[in-house]
Formats: sequence, C-alpha cells, structure tokens
Amino acid sequence: MVLKSIIMLIGILFYLLSGPFIKYVLAIISTNVMKTSDHIGLLIGYIERMLVILFFILGEYTAIGLVIASKSILRFNDLKDDQHNHNPDKIDKKSEYILLGTMLSLLIGMINGILFKLIFII
Repeated sequence: MVLKSIIMLIGILFYLLSGPFIKYVLAIISTNVMKTSDHIGLLIGYIERMLVILFFILGEYTAIGLVIASKSILRFNDLKDDQHNHNPDKIDKKSEYILLGTMLSLLIGMINGILFKLIFII
C-alpha cells in the first residue's frame, strides 16, 4: 500500500510539473523570443498528457496515436495560415518547436502512464 501511494505521488508530481518543464526546455532551445502566453497551450498539453495516461492505463495504445494526430492536424493548419509573414524559415522553426513540445508531452505522458499502470500491477 505504501509503495502504491509513493508511485501515485511521484506520478502526480511528474504530471503537474511536466508543463513548466516542457515550457522551460522549449524556451532554452528556441532562438526566437515568444510573446507572452495566455497559457492555452499549457492547458492543451496537460489535457493531452492526461489522455495519454488514461489510454495507456486502459491499454488503448492506438487512441494515443489519435490524440497526437488530431493535435498535429490542427497545428498544421495554424502554420499553413502564416500568410502575412511570408517567412518560410520562421515557419520551419515554429514547426520544429511545436513538434518538440508534442514529443516531450507524449514522452512524459507515456512515462506517467507506466507509473500509474504499475500501481494497478503491484
């Protein structure tokens, strides 16, 4: 029981700290200074990771792919509509930035899914 509680606490802390961690990593890597955020992207990331965790626990691994695919489709449309800047280099960097954030989010969600699934196994 104590081991389950410790794993649950680690998973919850890992989940809660994942947003600021991903934001920090992206800020270090990004050469462009991003304007202030309204934290919508952060909220989307938390929801994305929660869905990944739930689908991982339930063994619905293909549903994880649908979460990532739906996010990628929406982001692709955002990048395609960057008509006013006419800066292909910026679009490519923005795509890389978004892709890195998505992959970090997926990785953290899967690690958390493994932690929470351990609770049910132990």
